[in-house]
Amino acid sequence: MKSRAEYDANLNRLIGFAIARVRYFEVDYQDGRPYFRDHSEIGHFLDYGVELIDPQGVSACISWDGTFFQYGLAVYPDSSSSDVLAGLSYDVSDDPVWEPYIGHRITGADSYWSWVAKSMKPNAERTYYPQDIRLTFDNRRSLYFSAAQYLENSGSVFGMSDNVLIVFDDEAAKVHKRGPWAVA
Repeated sequence: MKSRAEYDANLNRLIGFAIARVRYFEVDYQDGRPYFRDHSEIGHFLDYGVELIDPQGVSACISWDGTFFQYGLAVYPDSSSSDVLAGLSYDVSDDPVWEPYIGHRITGADSYWSWVAKSMKPNAERTYYPQDIRLTFDNRRSLYFSAAQYLENSGSVFGMSDNVLIVFDDEAAKVHKRGPWAVA
């Protein structure tokens, strides 16, 4: 995939996908603790990514990736987690935050791109990359995915990360400037 048009065409393959199950992938810190729950008022922060599974067992994965820039999001429709994700997995299908999405179809998929300059010069060349994704469902709810991490010292969310943040409501996405509320 070399262009934003190709990326968006791939992302749009998720339209019509219905979620039946969800699995998260994290680093195994050998302590049995699910770290993705640490800042649940914002969303779930994952080391590797998420696998969405439809009623027929077909998977779609979302992970951080370096295709366009070192930190961005990648979407793998029709790919199992064993092909693209690693680490300890958690089945979170029964987690209450997923209840509004389980059994519903994706009706819209949008990517939101950010950029990084190649130097500090005012007219420096920019590299654009997919920072955020919004998936909209047939019940008019949205999920937001971001290549982002939580900064403990400031209590804020920072993009350009090798983590995947999943935000479950519009208000949290607005507050933390994800998706259409990102500062470009």
